Amino acid sequence: MKRHIEVMNGGFKNVTELRATLLMAMREWFYRTGFLEVITPTITGATGSCEYFPNAFDVTMVNEKLEPVTMYLAQTRQLHLEPMTLAHHKVYTIGKSVRNERVVTDRHLCEFTLIEFEARNWSLDTLMTEINSLFNACLVAVGREKITFRSIAYAEAVKLLRKRNVGIKYGDDLSSADEKLIVSMMGDKPIFVTHYPAEPRPPEGGVIKFFSMKRNDNDTVECCDLLLPGVGEAVGGAVREGNPKIACKQFKESWLYEHIKQAGLDPDESFEWYFETLIDDGTWSTGCGIGFERMAQWLMGAKSIKDCVEFPRSPDCLSP
Repeated sequence: MKRHIEVMNGGFKNVTELRATLLMAMREWFYRTGFLEVITPTITGATGSCEYFPNAFDVTMVNEKLEPVTMYLAQTRQLHLEPMTLAHHKVYTIGKSVRNERVVTDRHLCEFTLIEFEARNWSLDTLMTEINSLFNACLVAVGREKITFRSIAYAEAVKLLRKRNVGIKYGDDLSSADEKLIVSMMGDKPIFVTHYPAEPRPPEGGVIKFFSMKRNDNDTVECCDLLLPGVGEAVGGAVREGNPKIACKQFKESWLYEHIKQAGLDPDESFEWYFETLIDDGTWSTGCGIGFERMAQWLMGAKSIKDCVEFPRSPDCLSP
């Protein structure tokens, strides 16, 4: 049956109601914990992209001289949220992330709902505690019991996988199958994987983390991914580098910088405004992005993420 007919006939009634309940629970949690909801641009420059710039959807606008200008649909609002923490301390936004995915999978969409929040001067431990608290608010809202999320360092996760004869080495990215296996081995409950490698330009198949993540002396970054049973990664978060000189150096070393150059853009010009928002005063921003449909997929026990949104967008779902 065509999707719009299913929706019209109430086939996705429970999905719609679950999504509404979760969004309400999230907004209530943000209000209760002192976050301010803000709205950020959907059309951005290259700064709206995530780690992998080639997935950016481009749009053509015109400047004041009516000359065509290439811009992009936002994948993340992080770089617009960060400077707002200087004025408001804790901010969040709920919007659409648009990525030009070129493969058909059960866990990727070209357009999905992304909940992002940033706070001033949080540690990684504080970030994980608050993510856990937000998820528990959602669990309570849908009649589930609260859970205390555990954590494991990336290096330890790789060792666990190797004990299961998974062909992985330190520095490799975790596949969806790897993530699900880690969750299974750790009690089949949500778990944070922390401190991924900080290699700025890993070879193909290596871990790529956003340039703005704070790096440690042991060549790891202050980051966390939350893995959910049956789903894999649903949340990515990190402590941001607050020093503009260090952040700019990390940007120039990254694959993002190179990919933007390959697209015919000037990376330095594209990110100039962002580096102007970083103030070398010993403070920083910390935050994360939550893939809303992946959270819903976990709570529904759905096989495919496309079952968790009324009108999915992916290479195999382009209408209505």
